[in-house]
Amino acid sequence: MKTSVANALQQGTGPADDGWYWLYRTFDTLAPQGSLRRSAFCTYYTPSKVELANNGRLYRWLGVALFGRFIPTGGIAVRRATGTRMAPYTLARSTVSAARDFYYRACVFESLHFPFFVALLLLAVQRASIGRIDYAIQETILNLLVNVYPMLHHRNTRRRIYSILANKKNLIGDLV
Repeated sequence: MKTSVANALQQGTGPADDGWYWLYRTFDTLAPQGSLRRSAFCTYYTPSKVELANNGRLYRWLGVALFGRFIPTGGIAVRRATGTRMAPYTLARSTVSAARDFYYRACVFESLHFPFFVALLLLAVQRASIGRIDYAIQETILNLLVNVYPMLHHRNTRRRIYSILANKKNLIGDLV
Protein backbone atom coordinates (compact mmCIF):
# COMPACT_ATOMS: atom_id res chain seq x y z
CA MET A 1 0.00 0.00 0.00
CA LYS A 2 2.77 2.41 0.87
CA THR A 3 4.15 2.39 -2.67
CA SER A 4 0.71 2.85 -4.24
CA VAL A 5 0.01 5.98 -2.23
CA ALA A 6 3.55 7.28 -2.72
CA ASN A 7 2.85 7.09 -6.45
CA ALA A 8 0.48 10.03 -5.96
CA LEU A 9 3.63 12.08 -5.53
CA GLN A 10 5.65 10.13 -8.07
CA GLN A 11 3.07 10.55 -10.83
CA GLY A 12 3.55 14.19 -11.48
CA THR A 13 2.56 17.76 -11.42
CA GLY A 14 -0.34 19.18 -9.50
CA PRO A 15 -3.31 20.96 -10.99
CA ALA A 16 -2.45 23.96 -13.15
CA ASP A 17 -5.53 25.97 -12.25
CA ASP A 18 -5.06 26.67 -8.54
CA GLY A 19 -2.51 29.51 -8.72
CA TRP A 20 0.45 27.45 -7.50
CA TYR A 21 1.51 25.91 -10.80
CA TRP A 22 4.88 27.71 -10.66
CA LEU A 23 5.59 25.93 -7.37
CA TYR A 24 4.64 22.52 -8.78
CA ARG A 25 6.89 23.10 -11.80
CA THR A 26 9.79 24.07 -9.52
CA PHE A 27 9.26 20.92 -7.45
CA ASP A 28 9.15 18.82 -10.64
CA THR A 29 12.35 20.50 -11.90
CA LEU A 30 14.21 19.85 -8.64
CA ALA A 31 12.94 16.27 -8.42
CA PRO A 32 11.92 15.01 -11.88
CA GLN A 33 9.54 12.08 -12.19
CA GLY A 34 11.32 8.74 -12.03
CA SER A 35 14.49 10.22 -10.49
CA LEU A 36 16.22 8.94 -7.37
CA ARG A 37 15.59 12.32 -5.72
CA ARG A 38 11.84 11.97 -6.42
CA SER A 39 11.88 8.46 -4.91
CA ALA A 40 13.60 9.82 -1.80
CA PHE A 41 10.97 12.56 -1.54
CA CYS A 42 8.23 9.94 -1.87
CA THR A 43 9.75 7.92 0.96
CA TYR A 44 10.03 11.00 3.19
CA TYR A 45 6.49 12.18 2.49
CA THR A 46 4.81 8.80 3.05
CA PRO A 47 3.32 8.82 6.58
CA SER A 48 5.16 6.62 9.06
CA LYS A 49 3.58 4.03 11.33
CA VAL A 50 3.91 6.45 14.25
CA GLU A 51 1.99 9.11 12.32
CA LEU A 52 -0.71 6.63 11.28
CA ALA A 53 -1.11 5.11 14.77
CA ASN A 54 -4.34 5.75 16.66
CA ASN A 55 -5.89 7.79 13.86
CA GLY A 56 -3.46 10.72 14.19
CA ARG A 57 -3.29 10.95 17.97
CA LEU A 58 0.26 12.30 17.73
CA TYR A 59 -0.93 15.34 15.78
CA ARG A 60 -3.86 15.96 18.11
CA TRP A 61 -1.51 15.70 21.10
CA LEU A 62 0.84 18.27 19.52
CA GLY A 63 -2.09 20.62 18.82
CA VAL A 64 -1.66 20.44 15.05
CA ALA A 65 -5.36 19.85 14.39
CA LEU A 66 -6.28 22.92 16.45
CA PHE A 67 -3.57 24.96 14.72
CA GLY A 68 -4.97 23.82 11.36
CA ARG A 69 -8.33 25.38 12.13
CA PHE A 70 -6.83 28.88 12.35
CA ILE A 71 -4.17 28.92 9.63
CA PRO A 72 -4.74 32.20 7.74
CA THR A 73 -4.14 30.48 4.40
CA GLY A 74 -6.87 27.90 4.68
CA GLY A 75 -7.88 26.97 8.20
CA ILE A 76 -11.48 25.85 8.59
CA ALA A 77 -12.37 28.69 10.96
CA VAL A 78 -10.82 31.23 8.58
CA ARG A 79 -12.68 29.78 5.58
CA ARG A 80 -15.99 29.88 7.43
CA ALA A 81 -15.42 33.43 8.66
CA THR A 82 -14.41 34.74 5.22
CA GLY A 83 -16.75 32.56 3.17
CA THR A 84 -13.95 31.53 0.80
CA ARG A 85 -13.17 28.08 -0.53
CA MET A 86 -9.37 28.46 -0.82
CA ALA A 87 -9.17 25.72 -3.45
CA PRO A 88 -5.48 24.71 -3.13
CA TYR A 89 -6.08 23.85 0.54
CA THR A 90 -9.29 21.90 -0.01
CA LEU A 91 -10.03 18.42 -1.29
CA ALA A 92 -11.85 19.32 -4.50
CA ARG A 93 -13.90 16.18 -5.08
CA SER A 94 -14.47 12.78 -3.49
CA THR A 95 -12.44 10.91 -6.08
CA VAL A 96 -9.17 9.01 -5.97
CA SER A 97 -7.58 11.42 -8.48
CA ALA A 98 -8.62 14.45 -6.39
CA ALA A 99 -7.16 12.79 -3.28
CA ARG A 100 -3.90 12.13 -5.15
CA ASP A 101 -3.75 15.77 -6.30
CA PHE A 102 -4.37 16.96 -2.76
CA TYR A 103 -1.69 14.60 -1.41
CA TYR A 104 0.76 16.00 -3.98
CA ARG A 105 -0.08 19.61 -3.05
CA ALA A 106 0.49 18.86 0.65
CA CYS A 107 3.95 17.51 -0.21
CA VAL A 108 4.84 20.54 -2.31
CA PHE A 109 3.55 23.02 0.27
CA GLU A 110 5.59 21.33 3.00
CA SER A 111 8.63 21.57 0.74
CA LEU A 112 8.05 25.31 0.42
CA HIS A 113 8.33 25.74 4.21
CA PHE A 114 11.51 23.69 4.58
CA PRO A 115 14.16 26.20 3.34
CA PHE A 116 12.65 28.93 5.53
CA PHE A 117 12.65 26.54 8.48
CA VAL A 118 16.37 25.86 7.98
CA ALA A 119 17.17 29.56 7.53
CA LEU A 120 15.37 30.59 10.73
CA LEU A 121 16.91 27.66 12.60
CA LEU A 122 20.42 28.70 11.53
CA LEU A 123 19.68 32.30 12.44
CA ALA A 124 18.46 31.26 15.91
CA VAL A 125 21.60 29.13 16.43
CA GLN A 126 23.81 32.01 15.30
CA ARG A 127 22.04 34.44 17.65
CA ALA A 128 22.38 32.00 20.55
CA SER A 129 26.09 31.51 19.80
CA ILE A 130 26.77 35.25 20.13
CA GLY A 131 24.82 35.46 23.38
CA ARG A 132 21.56 36.93 22.06
CA ILE A 133 19.35 34.29 23.65
CA ASP A 134 16.37 36.66 23.57
CA TYR A 135 16.53 36.89 19.76
CA ALA A 136 17.19 33.15 19.47
CA ILE A 137 14.02 32.42 21.48
CA GLN A 138 12.06 34.93 19.42
CA GLU A 139 13.20 33.35 16.13
CA THR A 140 12.51 29.85 17.44
CA ILE A 141 8.94 30.80 18.35
CA LEU A 142 8.49 32.46 14.95
CA ASN A 143 9.89 29.34 13.27
CA LEU A 144 7.43 27.15 15.17
CA LEU A 145 4.49 29.29 14.07
CA VAL A 146 5.35 29.93 10.42
CA ASN A 147 7.26 26.76 9.49
CA VAL A 148 7.19 23.85 11.95
CA TYR A 149 3.46 23.81 12.66
CA PRO A 150 2.47 24.37 9.02
CA MET A 151 4.81 21.51 8.03
CA LEU A 152 3.23 19.30 10.70
CA HIS A 153 -0.19 20.37 9.43
CA HIS A 154 0.75 19.24 5.91
CA ARG A 155 2.05 15.94 7.30
CA ASN A 156 -1.24 15.46 9.15
CA THR A 157 -3.15 16.26 5.96
CA ARG A 158 -1.14 13.62 4.11
CA ARG A 159 -1.84 11.14 6.90
CA ARG A 160 -5.56 11.76 6.47
CA ILE A 161 -5.39 11.48 2.67
CA TYR A 162 -3.23 8.36 2.96
CA SER A 163 -5.92 6.79 5.14
CA ILE A 164 -8.63 7.72 2.62
CA LEU A 165 -6.61 6.25 -0.23
CA ALA A 166 -5.88 3.12 1.81
CA ASN A 167 -9.61 2.65 2.43
CA LYS A 168 -10.37 3.26 -1.25
CA LYS A 169 -7.79 0.63 -2.17
CA ASN A 170 -9.64 -1.88 -0.05
CA LEU A 171 -12.89 -0.93 -1.80
CA ILE A 172 -11.84 -0.52 -5.43
CA GLY A 173 -8.58 -2.41 -5.87
CA ASP A 174 -5.18 -1.10 -6.86
CA LEU A 175 -4.78 2.68 -6.92
CA VAL A 176 -2.10 2.79 -9.57
